[in-house]
Amino acid sequence: MKTWLGTAFIGGFSPFQKFLPHSLRQLRKRLFLIEKLRDASTVGLVVGSVGVRGHVEAVQRVRKLCKAAGKRLYVISVGKVNVPKLSNFADIEAFILLSCPFGVILDSSDYFRPVLSMFEAEMALNPSKSWSGHREWSADFTTFANDEIGTDAGDSVDMSLLTGKIRAGPVQDSEEDKKCGEVLPYEKGDYFKHRTWRGLDADIHLDESTKVEQGRTGTALGYDTEPIPGENSSA
Repeated sequence: MKTWLGTAFIGGFSPFQKFLPHSLRQLRKRLFLIEKLRDASTVGLVVGSVGVRGHVEAVQRVRKLCKAAGKRLYVISVGKVNVPKLSNFADIEAFILLSCPFGVILDSSDYFRPVLSMFEAEMALNPSKSWSGHREWSADFTTFANDEIGTDAGDSVDMSLLTGKIRAGPVQDSEEDKKCGEVLPYEKGDYFKHRTWRGLDADIHLDESTKVEQGRTGTALGYDTEPIPGENSSA
């Protein structure tokens, strides 16, 4: 029901308690995902469909939001989104799904990492936006695609509601610092040099010769190297 456009309020009535709860469990889950994205340092933007109107502008907007927040962003296109596909990206701490309003994943508990909608990404990364769960939740990213992206003060700090640790904001360099800064070489493979596991080594044992050996003969019921049942049994 939340995916319907223009939905301003979702309520639930309990005939036993006889009151209308102010906050629903589903909405509280969305607030939890927003905090997870704020704590993440590596974010993956999953393009669910390239046929969605304004998806190019949406990708550029997420790039700007992640850059302003000091997060590393990877744009991913895997076709139809499912758990095994996203589980291959173990380095990504949170996913943002770019899709039509009816393609939003409301329950991402089965996924290895949290999967957020564009609305929640906007609330988590845009300093000028805030959402407490009681106002309108939108599944259509075009409703806020042209909104202003706020700026955060360079000396501002924030505390994570999940870990309780201080979450420092991105460092804002002044124009004078940029002029006096030194240029350092950077290679694309620097990030992978610090990883403890880099995948299978394709060059291992290439110098060793491989001898052809005689294999086993037979079927799954019995091979020539296996003893025949009852052959050594005493009469």
